[in-house]
Amino acid sequence: MHHFTGKNLELRRSQAHRDQGGVRSSGYHWLLAGLLAVTGAGGLLCANARPNAVIYEANVDGETVKFPPVPLAASEPQTNAGLFQAGNLRISSKTQKLRIHFGRMPGSTNSAVRLRYCLKGIDNQWQDAAGEMRLNVKFMDASNNIVAAQDFVASGESLGWAGAVARSRFVRRHQDMTVPSRATWIQIEVFSGGSEPTVGVLAIDDLTLAVAGKTNHPPTQIFSSKSNDWKAEAAEESVPAGWTRDGSLTSIARMASTGEATPRYVLMVADNDPTRWGAWRMDSQTSVTPSDSLILEWSEMFSIGWGGEAWAQYSQLPPGQYMFQVRATTETVERTDGEAILAVSVVPPLWQRTWFRSTMLGSAVALLLAGVRYGTWRRMQTRLEEIERQRAVERERTRIARDIHDDLGANLTQIALLSELAQTDMDNPGQAKTHLRQIFSAARSMTRQLDEIVWAVDPENDSLEATINYICKFAQDYLGLAGLRCRLEVPETFPRLTVSSAERHNLFLVVKETLNNIVKHAQAGEVWLRIQQDAEALTLVIEDNGKGFVKEAQAEPTLTGTGGHGIQNMKKRMARIGTRFEQQSEPGKGTLVRLILPLAGR
Repeated sequence: MHHFTGKNLELRRSQAHRDQGGVRSSGYHWLLAGLLAVTGAGGLLCANARPNAVIYEANVDGETVKFPPVPLAASEPQTNAGLFQAGNLRISSKTQKLRIHFGRMPGSTNSAVRLRYCLKGIDNQWQDAAGEMRLNVKFMDASNNIVAAQDFVASGESLGWAGAVARSRFVRRHQDMTVPSRATWIQIEVFSGGSEPTVGVLAIDDLTLAVAGKTNHPPTQIFSSKSNDWKAEAAEESVPAGWTRDGSLTSIARMASTGEATPRYVLMVADNDPTRWGAWRMDSQTSVTPSDSLILEWSEMFSIGWGGEAWAQYSQLPPGQYMFQVRATTETVERTDGEAILAVSVVPPLWQRTWFRSTMLGSAVALLLAGVRYGTWRRMQTRLEEIERQRAVERERTRIARDIHDDLGANLTQIALLSELAQTDMDNPGQAKTHLRQIFSAARSMTRQLDEIVWAVDPENDSLEATINYICKFAQDYLGLAGLRCRLEVPETFPRLTVSSAERHNLFLVVKETLNNIVKHAQAGEVWLRIQQDAEALTLVIEDNGKGFVKEAQAEPTLTGTGGHGIQNMKKRMARIGTRFEQQSEPGKGTLVRLILPLAGR
């Protein structure tokens, strides 16, 4: 961002490219010593140079360091006429803000008018302090009063600029405008910046103004610079028809040759005077109608800079050696003799000095090697312990499964007793049938319970896919026996995630309890089992089309048959494994149960 105050300019730059860092060696000082001779007063002299740029002072966190010019003695040879400013500025690495004030050498008669600067080690290229030129559009009323105005600014260098108009290429520019109320005609100016010390070159070609057409109609052109016969204007000082010069120095407005085989001239403002300005202005009235949409197009090339005093600012410079240079050039950046140079040393703190870093680096390498060795050993130990724990758990779960299976002997004994009773009651067919039904029911229940217990503890089933498959199969079989239709909505694939035995066991019991409630109390005809998954959670939804219930008047004993604690038990089971239990129901609209199992962190 640039801040202008009269002819002075303060250029504020953000934190000085900390990622690029400074030049950490003393190379710039060796270069400085090889090229320049240091005078006794601290200034630098260069042979065959002309004084044209000067560094006035530096401001280090509010403290001013001045660099007064060193006048040449009357007997000083002309070969030492180029004066360069102070040789070395030494600042602390704690410095927050460094500002350097520079400008043209007072009383210089050199042709240089444009100042550029660069802090080697921070700036990748030469910087312009600022400067703007403009193409200005004014909307005028019938009394020749300005109704509105719009500026189109050019600054820096245009794409394709090669040092001169004849060697550079034009860039096309397009702007849309709306004619304000009361405006009756339009005036266009090309000027070099007003009272500010802008210097440089701005060339304009093929300037056209058109009224945008209605739908499916082309624009209507109302002005074109090519409509004037400029080929006959062979001199740079000539004035093309429809234009006039303006400004405090009208010669700044001139014609420029494009360097083509067939001579052609374009409008140009070439400002080489930091104290005055010039402009081209249309002296004809181009009529416009309020509310019309205008299309302004032109080709431009430019190289624009600053010719007055300026401040360059850098924030939090990294430790290192830098060289600040100010170069005075012509308005088209042609280099002139002599530069103002200031060597800047940012002294590093103790912990950034070479010997300290070497010591710390050696210590760090030793600690790193020791840490790597210990970390490797510790990881191996942790891995072995984890493997051993997993094996112990698997052995324990296998033992539990085997013990549960063996314990079925007691239940089988019960079945055997019922069988003997049935044989004894063969003379009483009714009693025998009752015993047989009891035997059948007990055997079927034992088989199902055995399957559930073994599945819950078997390590081979510790996966999300196996868990979902088992729950879906159980739901189909259980609801099928109850005469209810079961609809499944399950993704084709599941992520490869581990589900612990406790999670599978509790999740299955809640699903089983929910299905049992539907069969016993819901009076439903269909049940939907939906599995939904994303990166964060797996959601299992069980929904029926039964009679539903009023949640506020919910009577859990009638829903679960567990003495009023069924739903609370299901919520506790889900909370125990970090799963959320949700239930929704309305009379006549069925019931929906949602089980949300987090997947993040698995």
